[in-house]
Amino acid sequence: MNDVCVALDVEATGMDPTRDEVIEIGAVKFRGNTVVARFASLVRPSSTISLGIRSLTGISNEQARSAPPFMAIAPKLRDFVRQFPIVGQSIEFDLEMLAAAGLRFENVRYDTFELATILLPELPAYNLLTIASKLGIDTAGTHRAVTDAETTMAVFNRLVERTEDFDDATLRRIAEATRVSGSQLTHLFSQLVRERQAEAGGTIGTSIGAQLLAQLSRAPEAGSEAMFLIPRERPAKLEPTGSQAPIAAETLREAMAADGAFAGAISGFEERPQQLAMMEAAAETFNWGGQLLVEAGTGTGKSLGYLLPAALHAVEKGDRVVVSTATIALQDQLLRKDVPALINAARAVQPTGALAPVASLRDLKVALLKGRTNYLCLRRWFLAQRDELTSPAQAQLHAKVIAWLQQTETGDSAELHLAPEQHTHWRRLSAEEGACVPAQCMFHRRNQCFLFRARHEAEAAHVVVVNHALLLSDLLTGHTVVPTYRQLVIDEAHHLESEATDQIGYAITRMQGIELTQRVLHEQEPIGMSGAVGMAFRALAGIRDERTKSATARIQDILPDVTASIERCRSGLERLFASLAEFTSRQEANNGGYERQLRLTDTIRSNPGWTQFEIEWDDLLQLFATLVEALRVVSRAIEQVREDDLPTRAELLTECELLERDLDAYRQRMTGFISQPSADAIYWVAVHANTGEASCHAAPLHVGEVLNDRLFHRCESVLLTSATLTTEGSFDYIRDRLGLEGADELRVPSPFNFREAALLAVVNDIPPPGEQGHQKRIQDAIVELVRASQGRAMVLFTSHSALQATHRAIKRPLEQAGIVVLGQRIDGSPRQLIERIKAHPTTVLLGTNSFWEGVDIVGDTLSLLVITKLPFPVPSDPVFAARSELFDDPFNQYAVPQAILRFKQGFGRLIRSAEDRGACVVLDRRISSRRYGEAFVSSLPDCRTIAGSSTDIAYAVGQFLANSRPPVPSEISLIAEA
Repeated sequence: MNDVCVALDVEATGMDPTRDEVIEIGAVKFRGNTVVARFASLVRPSSTISLGIRSLTGISNEQARSAPPFMAIAPKLRDFVRQFPIVGQSIEFDLEMLAAAGLRFENVRYDTFELATILLPELPAYNLLTIASKLGIDTAGTHRAVTDAETTMAVFNRLVERTEDFDDATLRRIAEATRVSGSQLTHLFSQLVRERQAEAGGTIGTSIGAQLLAQLSRAPEAGSEAMFLIPRERPAKLEPTGSQAPIAAETLREAMAADGAFAGAISGFEERPQQLAMMEAAAETFNWGGQLLVEAGTGTGKSLGYLLPAALHAVEKGDRVVVSTATIALQDQLLRKDVPALINAARAVQPTGALAPVASLRDLKVALLKGRTNYLCLRRWFLAQRDELTSPAQAQLHAKVIAWLQQTETGDSAELHLAPEQHTHWRRLSAEEGACVPAQCMFHRRNQCFLFRARHEAEAAHVVVVNHALLLSDLLTGHTVVPTYRQLVIDEAHHLESEATDQIGYAITRMQGIELTQRVLHEQEPIGMSGAVGMAFRALAGIRDERTKSATARIQDILPDVTASIERCRSGLERLFASLAEFTSRQEANNGGYERQLRLTDTIRSNPGWTQFEIEWDDLLQLFATLVEALRVVSRAIEQVREDDLPTRAELLTECELLERDLDAYRQRMTGFISQPSADAIYWVAVHANTGEASCHAAPLHVGEVLNDRLFHRCESVLLTSATLTTEGSFDYIRDRLGLEGADELRVPSPFNFREAALLAVVNDIPPPGEQGHQKRIQDAIVELVRASQGRAMVLFTSHSALQATHRAIKRPLEQAGIVVLGQRIDGSPRQLIERIKAHPTTVLLGTNSFWEGVDIVGDTLSLLVITKLPFPVPSDPVFAARSELFDDPFNQYAVPQAILRFKQGFGRLIRSAEDRGACVVLDRRISSRRYGEAFVSSLPDCRTIAGSSTDIAYAVGQFLANSRPPVPSEISLIAEA
């Protein structure tokens, strides 16, 4: 890149240009890696700088007060930048801040965030630090403007260097895609094309890859994707060894002994009797079959507790084990930590005696498998290259995929940073159900199909890692993705019921229906016709023989009816969903925070207004039938044309078949929702609070029977585990929910000494939720507690509205005490907030949902956990309300056990290692004043328990964290009085 550019960074008092102010500006003028000049200045704001910004930037109020005002330096900055392209990380924010202050730039701008999402896939995050770290750039002194500008310059140059690996056609295609998307990066890629053209003496060639792909896709340029025409070798499938040898307990004991095989393979390894007990129980299950429930407390080493016996069984017998998790974090732990530890331990032992089976694990093969829509379908990708890009979101996606295909080995969309609006377009490129016809696919024949490559790897593996969504969707679709297995481990099993509810249920939206009609036929200027009918017509119109002319004529004859039906269908869907939203707003609908929800009971369906929906849907059914018949006409027309005359014949037929299936699924689901409900399903309408858009939802009333019949009973061995499966020491609740009445059970307590490490405190002078003064007293108590702990705190809420109100109320008093207040969805993403408290422990995090589990902050960085309210389900939630009706005592039999499992997950954030020490304070007095409170407390590990006023508890917490036994209030039982 030969142009002079200016890397620019602005530090501000906050993230809102309409309210916040610039406090520092840094700029670096550069050409390539050469710095031409620097600009740096603090800026005096009209208000003080908050503690959070001071801790982030290191800029004090004293420094800011002595700085010049913005308008004094604005002319100098304008003269420095001139008309050079501006480079920045999320540069629109910086330019908006400057514009709000009175300095507007219209220069070309290059956003390193956007550029990195194209050229640097697979990053966990795309902040400046993460991008720079990936590129090997030193980031010392970040969050000061000029140093951030220097880092941005280095990041930009390294990213541009990565384009040198692209062939000419790939570079041109990215330039075109960014042009259609409206991105300013099109200027950058076009400039790179021009520079390469100049270096080539005025012409830019077409690569051999492009020439090959031109034959493949009939696209004018297709770049080095020709590599997908090269056949790949398939791995050999896992075959039974014929061995019947069971896993010996002696093997496990020797491997996990203090001086055993794993002592040198795992950093900080220690012998854990609890982990060994879990291993032995898991081994018995794999040896002889059956079902086993295991609750393994924090610090047990749960994942290794099942992974070692699973691997020993699979390698010894050639009998595949599937391990299912709920979260990506656990999958990463298994694949990046636990599996390498197994293999390292195997390499360190001699293949003799009791440890001989462990030595065999050096040949362990493990594969990660995901659902079909995660994988790019090469057939659909090359088919899409024939059509013009029709929207900015589609063009943004194509720019990312073009660059990504040069390096991906998996074709997994998780490697891409996809914005929400890009996911719809991704699905049209994915290997979704019905889109794949292996017998007719050249990529499948060459083992280049990403989906089948992943499946072949899984077929060759001893252990296959999946998530709950794939495990459940696969059993519902006839096991088309996950290879045959008889041994199953379900980790994070407390999520299985909710995931089964999601997979068996469905959501239907207006846009889904409209997008289906557009996939049939869509006319858009200046592109013309797209969709299955349009693509077929355009493809046939270019063929001149008589048979094809006849086929083309048949499609042309139906075009007017199809166009009219699509328009009527679109307007009909608009009316239907608008009416559903209006109907819901007139009912006593539950406000679920971001949406209103109306459960469809027999009473609701008997409302005269519902009959009108049935009439409207009957009319729409006829229109959908017209579209299905049109697709059949198109299919018959295509079938009359020889493949030699129409190379895309198979692809066009597949698209018609897939679309017909999707239209039929939409029709069936909406018919069930509107007029033919099942007695075994729950139905509700949801209306989004901001958009007013209605959506239709269905969920199963029971999932246990489905899981038992279609999942558990087809396996020889099933092990389900989690840190939270019991309530009051009993597995009864989870047995009932998952249909596991006959399963064996094992509770493995945490090895941590909770009596010494943890304090459970209940504040008993706050009014119950819903009473006057409750929110104010919650806020006051949090301020007292967080001051006592000097930050190092996390507060868990059950609603975002309560979190927002608390954030507003406590921010000022705590920042005056030198404590930063960070709120979820206010001050950043969960990942960003956790990074900030680790970097600056004098902080309190306010979190909902995702913070109740999965957060792992080890050490005294998190010493105080505050639970503002017992996490009971919302009584009017449609699924909860319907299932509650199945119980004699729904509150105690259903609501309380659900809340206890959630409560245990929240409490589990506090003590993450043997060295941790912390206090958990509950601000909901019901835990000590209601009879059910005893169930919450007895479900936790044994720890010291106190109750008292908010002031007394704050004092006790401060004493406890200072390693003193709290003198007041006295330790008491929390068993409620009758």
